[in-house]
Amino acid sequence: MQTRLTAILAAFLTAVALLAGCSKSEESTATDLPDAATLLQQSAETTRGESSVHLLLRTTGELEELPIHSLEGDLTNTPAVAAEGKTTVTVMGQKVEDMPFVVADGDLYAALFGDAISLIGPAADIYDVGAILDPERGLANVLSNFSDAKSVDREKVNDVETVKITGKVSADAVNRIAPQLAVQDAVGGTAWIADGGDHELVQVQLEPRDGVTVTMTLSDWGKPVTVTKPAA
Repeated sequence: MQTRLTAILAAFLTAVALLAGCSKSEESTATDLPDAATLLQQSAETTRGESSVHLLLRTTGELEELPIHSLEGDLTNTPAVAAEGKTTVTVMGQKVEDMPFVVADGDLYAALFGDAISLIGPAADIYDVGAILDPERGLANVLSNFSDAKSVDREKVNDVETVKITGKVSADAVNRIAPQLAVQDAVGGTAWIADGGDHELVQVQLEPRDGVTVTMTLSDWGKPVTVTKPAA
């Protein structure tokens, strides 16, 4: 039973490692689009220096390695790695809505099937959530490993004017942030990067295979995050 729960929680924390959600984008007229490679580099540099983020994630299609429908939460790596939020996930064939989870002091806590939140075990044994903001393994590395990148449009995402960039993301970059996916080749990728300021990453989508997408929307970069460790 513990092994099965560990596998399930590994899957949903992988979603944290890709951590965030799909929001509706409002298309705008594309004129004088900036160079995709330059914008990706600028956004990667900004992302590399961040220590916290609010993440909203949604998946589409059948992805057994990641049985997550949605996930929303906050993540920080200062002063230590911590995360807190809720996820909707399929567990043993049953859909569990808004399941709370917490990562604190290196441990994972979660509430399954409406039970009180309780200690599951060391978070690193299930998934290293610190990978998300890690400069070498996380979102910054994903941005640095786009190929065939093209700026294709300007769109508004969560009231932020962005430049939409399409391309491919290397298998190594995908597997560093989400090793459970174990992709063999570069996958389709789309990034929505703020068209101003420090060019923060607003949204990113990966397509590990045809008909399957993982879309992550990011906000509140750098906002202080306080995670309360459960008493359990």
